[in-house]
Formats: sequence, C-alpha cells, structure tokens
Amino acid sequence: MNNTTMSATKKHTTEKQRLKKMSKAQVQLAVIKKKRCDAKALAIVEQLLESHVNPDWLLQNLGFISKSHMEDAIEERAIVKLCGYVLCSNQLTVVIRQQFHISMRRNKVYDVSRRKNFCSSSCYGAAQFLLEQMLESPLWLREKEDTTPVFHILPLNSTPGQCGDEINVE
Repeated sequence: MNNTTMSATKKHTTEKQRLKKMSKAQVQLAVIKKKRCDAKALAIVEQLLESHVNPDWLLQNLGFISKSHMEDAIEERAIVKLCGYVLCSNQLTVVIRQQFHISMRRNKVYDVSRRKNFCSSSCYGAAQFLLEQMLESPLWLREKEDTTPVFHILPLNSTPGQCGDEINVE
C-alpha cells in the first residue's frame, strides 16, 4: 500500500472508532449535520449550473462544496453545452472528438478527454487552478479542520492555456 492509501485507511479507522464512542444522540446530530451540509452543497452546485455565476459569490461558497461537487458541476454544464468553467458563460460550439493531443512544440502528449468540457484552453486552465485549491474532506467534518483555504480565481486573460492532462510516455 502507498502512503495515501495507508493514511485514508487510518482516517477511516479513526472515524469508526470515534463513531463507536458516540452516543445515539450524537450520532443523530451528526446525521442531521451531514444532511444539512449535503443540502447546502446541492443548492450551490445547482447555482453553478447557471450561465452567469458571480465571482464573489463563488469565492464565498467554495468552502461549502468539495472537489467532487465542482467536478460534477463541470460535467453537468458541458452536458447542457455550457463551458465547464463556472465563471464562463460561453456555449460549447466545437466538440473535441479525439482523446489525445500531441504537441510537437513541447514534445508532449496530452489527454484531452476532460478538456472537451471547456470552450478554451484558458478556461480549462482556470478550472484546474480552482480544482487544485478545493478540499476533498467530508463537508460535515470541516469545522474541525484547523485551516480553511483562501480561494483564488485566475483572470482568464492571464491564465496560461493547457492542452489537457499531460501523459508520461516514458
């Protein structure tokens, strides 16, 4: 097992031990809290599916969703032919049918299967920058975390374009 798997297993074991020590009332409160957090996250994701999202609102609400929620919003926006970057209101007009892109200039191969959800390489890069900042921890356990990240948005005109996810062919 690698370190990530071991740490995830250790966290899961710790959570199980914590649940065994909890009273029935505490478990009920935890379930209620989980449902509230999930409902709030769903409302945020539904708002992210709109064509115009306010950047200030986005920054205020990113802490209430996880990385998987944002990935779901990206895919749902692409299904309705909107750019996957939540701050972009462009329609998806060009559909990328290939899975890989070979850059002769950079001598690299890119997987462009996720890039097809975006109207441009700069939107893809900005969305990846946002995803890298997002937390993956369960929503209802976040108040116990020591640090809440300060989220940043890259302006689209300063975002370096990305062709896709780089593939190591060595």
